[in-house]
Amino acid sequence: MSKRLPQKVKCCLEKALDSALLAIETYNKPAVKFKSGGFIVLMCIAWTSLFHAIFFKRKIAPLYKEGKRFTRVNGELQFWELQKCAKKYFYEQPSPIQRNIEFFIHLRNKIEHKFLPEIDANIFAECQAFLLNFDKIVEKEFGDKYCLRESLSFALQLFPSSKTLSMSVKKT
Repeated sequence: MSKRLPQKVKCCLEKALDSALLAIETYNKPAVKFKSGGFIVLMCIAWTSLFHAIFFKRKIAPLYKEGKRFTRVNGELQFWELQKCAKKYFYEQPSPIQRNIEFFIHLRNKIEHKFLPEIDANIFAECQAFLLNFDKIVEKEFGDKYCLRESLSFALQLFPSSKTLSMSVKKT
């Protein structure tokens, strides 16, 4: 029987899993035009919350400090952002997972602060890796009980167009 998770860890992990599920739901909705943008923003939240859960589990406060005091912004504790979390988590050796996260941090910043052209078709594989890597770290740190992959099915898609699909069907 597994040990119960401390409340801070549980809250962060639940937020991470819920954000990832919302990201998948957003990406798979047929009428949504902001698929990649919504997916990227929600998955960045998911990853950040996952790292916070991991650090709290390891008894590391993922918070900025000035001297001995935790930093506050607008009266709230200032938690580490995704880039700092990834660097702390992968501190021994950068990995392909860290590079995938950094790729999406860059895109998330463009989404939030600039204009991001339509890129859905061009980053499908990277989005899939972003999600699979997330589930891999969830399993590594918390066990398969918390993995998303067991509760998801494949989304039916007509991609990239009905003409391409029909050509593919004819060839097979």
